[in-house]
Amino acid sequence: MKSIFGRINTNQIPVSKSLFSKSIDEICVSSQVKKDLIIENHWGLGQVIFPTFKSNADQDPETNSELTIVSDSKLYNKTEILAELEIPEKSLADDFIILKAFQKWGKDCLKYLLGDFAFAIWNSEKEELFCARDHFGVKPFNYYFDYNSFIFSSDIPGVLAQSDLSFSVDEQYIADSISIVKSEKCRTTYNEIRKLPPAHYLTLKNGETEIIQYWDLKPQKAHSKSNEEIIKEFKSILIESVKCRTDGHNSVGAELSGGIDSSSVTAIASQFVKLKTFSHVLPDHLLSKIHPFKDERDYINLLADYCEISERHFIKSENKTLIEAISENVTASNGITQQNFGVFSDHLYNSAMQENVSVLLSGFGGDEVVTSKSLGYLTELATKKQWKELKDDLKNQKLNTAQYLKALFKYYLKSQIPLIAKIVTSIKYEKPWWLRKFENLAINKDFSERLNIKERYFANYEKAQGLKLQEKNIERITHPHVSQRLEHCSLIARKYGIEYRYPLLDKRLIEYYLAIPARLKARNGIGRYIIRQAIDSIVPKEIQWRNDKSGATIPTVFMRTMNDKNNILELINRVKSNETIKSYIDIDRYEQWFLQLCKRSEETNENINPGAFYNYLKLILFIKKNPKLFK
Repeated sequence: MKSIFGRINTNQIPVSKSLFSKSIDEICVSSQVKKDLIIENHWGLGQVIFPTFKSNADQDPETNSELTIVSDSKLYNKTEILAELEIPEKSLADDFIILKAFQKWGKDCLKYLLGDFAFAIWNSEKEELFCARDHFGVKPFNYYFDYNSFIFSSDIPGVLAQSDLSFSVDEQYIADSISIVKSEKCRTTYNEIRKLPPAHYLTLKNGETEIIQYWDLKPQKAHSKSNEEIIKEFKSILIESVKCRTDGHNSVGAELSGGIDSSSVTAIASQFVKLKTFSHVLPDHLLSKIHPFKDERDYINLLADYCEISERHFIKSENKTLIEAISENVTASNGITQQNFGVFSDHLYNSAMQENVSVLLSGFGGDEVVTSKSLGYLTELATKKQWKELKDDLKNQKLNTAQYLKALFKYYLKSQIPLIAKIVTSIKYEKPWWLRKFENLAINKDFSERLNIKERYFANYEKAQGLKLQEKNIERITHPHVSQRLEHCSLIARKYGIEYRYPLLDKRLIEYYLAIPARLKARNGIGRYIIRQAIDSIVPKEIQWRNDKSGATIPTVFMRTMNDKNNILELINRVKSNETIKSYIDIDRYEQWFLQLCKRSEETNENINPGAFYNYLKLILFIKKNPKLFK
């Protein structure tokens, strides 16, 4: 786990050592980390945690002396790559392996890398820079380019520390943040700073940059094997996806929420390492008294007992207030994040750090593909005219005759006459959920019209309608919200000395799952069918076949909101005279929104959208901390 930084002055002006060191200091997570940097005339590369690996004859006779790599990478197929490279040594550093792969295959080295990585390789002889980011965006990579200088950093504050540059706020990013649209994968809070999208590489040559997508997740041809063979192979890949992410480490923890995803990862990992689990739960005195009224502790304990995990930690988040957590996030990122999971996992990370955990396994990403509910599987059977399988499935759901015929007619319409089905749906439902949520937002009217926020919002939520199962999975796993959460959690957890790993985002596992026939993705009205089969005897039956989630993943967020109610109201009242904030937010409407949110324990309102509410708080605090950016 590292943070990387580099600057190439394409105008050949020497790199300022003091300015370069300022960025290195900015990306340090504590005073204990090791800093290493190389500055040679108009270029410099640096990283923290581990020393820079500079290739030279003393270290490896076969390495070209002109190459230097900085990398935040974890490879999960080192044995296979080393075999391809014909290198017998098995304990080589990941940086060295990437460098050797680049020497042999050039940019095609990315075809061989399986893991989480963000790296940059500088060729001082050819004056060329090659940068790449992993398939789903676990490791962050931000950059700035103005034809005079190219700057990259794991952290945006590392780029901002280059005080000879100018920065401005990207208003489209702000508009997206307060309208619950996830911005394009390349956008940041700043116009001048961009992200290298996942599964892309960037080259800098002759003062010009080029960005190329090196991998694209495509629909896979369906497996023609038997059900038993497919389940067996899927299970084998699932276990390997978890195992390779523990790699014999003796300080592994797991986020355990009690659902199928985290339970599967935790149970499999416990077979290979002594595991510590970390779970968000409500304080005992608030059970049944505050939204979401209950937590997952019964399932968490059930799984931990079943796997004989003795070191389990329950996170109740009763200390730090909501505003403190959000303010710390805004300060640390020096911007606005469109994700909140890492923001409200601060106490969990601190607990893991206290337990000396350096690797944290997560089940995130499962819902998008490998453990998706596959709600459209019957429509897909109908579309492919697999009527026998569809009828058998409906019969096995134990529907009465009227329900059976109604369902059969519905799927016939949806697959054969989709226009009529769409009209029937529009008549049945007054408004889609995403429209109802939009109407509850508190965006300044003039700002909304100036940036056409409503049109962009509608386009964002309408485009995913009517997709087939594989297309839905691909759309969800490649959606910006996935890479946003991965990179934000990576940066936040890193402050605690923790590296996230995501077994259910294994490229091999996802590609195999996509090719699984619909009959194994869901069956007889039961979603997540194949993962349930694969984890048979690995997790308790009660978890294997559960079909609900009794509590929120982080059930304490609303508690922290209510504990901070007076402070939030005071902050809202203080900014009512701030013209900059009012140019983005309808403050009076925002106040009413908060009062409505505070009633959440008394009434159900699915359109209250607390996640968006917290993004508004981020914008308010960001403007207050950086007023000069908005002049």
